Amino acid sequence: MAAPARCFYHPDRPALALCVSCRKPICPSCSTLWEGMHHCSTCLAERRAGVVERGAALRTVAVALLTVGLLAGLTFLRAWIGAALAGAS
Repeated sequence: MAAPARCFYHPDRPALALCVSCRKPICPSCSTLWEGMHHCSTCLAERRAGVVERGAALRTVAVALLTVGLLAGLTFLRAWIGAALAGAS
């Protein structure tokens, strides 16, 4: 019979699960369920950093698109006001 797996970070504790990313055995203190899967703190921090990076990139794209839209709107408005004033003279 094989000995029960021990936590990679706490060898004095039995393992509850394997981290889905690094496959290390982890105890309940080291395990965090995220998206229904067990992760160790190291792998979870890496995954969360990736989510934050994608969020920042999406915000940058949204700001760029909003800026282009505002500039196009102002250009149209300026031309429309100029034509209206020219027609009023």
